[in-house]
Amino acid sequence: MPNPRILLVDDDTQFLEATEYMLKYENYEVITAKNGEEAIKKYKEFSPDVVLMDLKMPIMNGYDAFFKIKKDDPDAKIVFTSSYAINNKEFEKAESSGLFGLLTKPFDLSELNNMITSKN
Repeated sequence: MPNPRILLVDDDTQFLEATEYMLKYENYEVITAKNGEEAIKKYKEFSPDVVLMDLKMPIMNGYDAFFKIKKDDPDAKIVFTSSYAINNKEFEKAESSGLFGLLTKPFDLSELNNMITSKN
């Protein structure tokens, strides 16, 4: 099986670089984007296996990008990453639209690995 391809979306450059490094070390193929708009373009271009999407970003937030990607590809596996506790209507709507999971930052790579391997 080829290495899972992950689209990592976050406007925090330090987090993006550190997480990209960790994921590559775990043999994931990593594509990065810094906002929701970029994430949509890269999703179409690279068809990643999993998307790790920050929620609070400039230009387009994670929720808007989630719904746009899901509209184009209902089977997209998108995991929200957030430093904040989430409990709102948008999150509930995303869950009912097939949200793949939620990781609270800073997350542990084993959490991500378990999520990817258990749902494939």
